Amino acid sequence: MSTLTLQIKREFLDKILSGEKTEEFREIRPKNSKKYIEYIEAEDGEDVQPIQYKQIQFFNGYAKDRPEVMIEVKKSIIQIIEDENGEDIVYEEDGQEYVVAQMVYTLGKINSRKNI
Repeated sequence: MSTLTLQIKREFLDKILSGEKTEEFREIRPKNSKKYIEYIEAEDGEDVQPIQYKQIQFFNGYAKDRPEVMIEVKKSIIQIIEDENGEDIVYEEDGQEYVVAQMVYTLGKINSRKNI
């Protein structure tokens, strides 16, 4: 089963456990994009799609006995961020232009919990 591993603040972990937080958002940057998206061949060139994870393992902190929770991923989408005029927001990093985007994970049931 494919699992994405993420750090999360305790307040947000508690909201996930209570059912108050049902989505997790992560910004896609050039340095972390391989963790979230994959490039595919399309008829008109190259396109991107989310890596399909079955679950997310959330960790809070770095201690050996840190709280951790495994949550089902119901859906994952790439959300392009637009300005007030509906135009894609673009930034430059290391001489290349990138569109501002984020991953949106719709969370499902709790598969396991530890140290909670």
